[in-house]
Amino acid sequence: MSCEAGPFDPGPDGKDTHLVLENAQGQQSLWPTWRAVPPGWNTRFGPAPHEACARQVARDAAGGTPVEPLGPPPG
Repeated sequence: MSCEAGPFDPGPDGKDTHLVLENAQGQQSLWPTWRAVPPGWNTRFGPAPHEACARQVARDAAGGTPVEPLGPPPG
């Protein structure tokens, strides 16, 4: 069993743990900084904390309109 964080784990609060990537089709991906950026994807935002990257993806999906801060995942 690995102790390494999963690619979508938020990581420590306040740490720059994620990127927002974008491909040529304009698709975005929330990506951990510890993984190499895959071919065909470019960094659009970050490195930044997970929450800031998630807000950026949500803002872009809303057409640039600021969105409410994301809360903890349901469950």
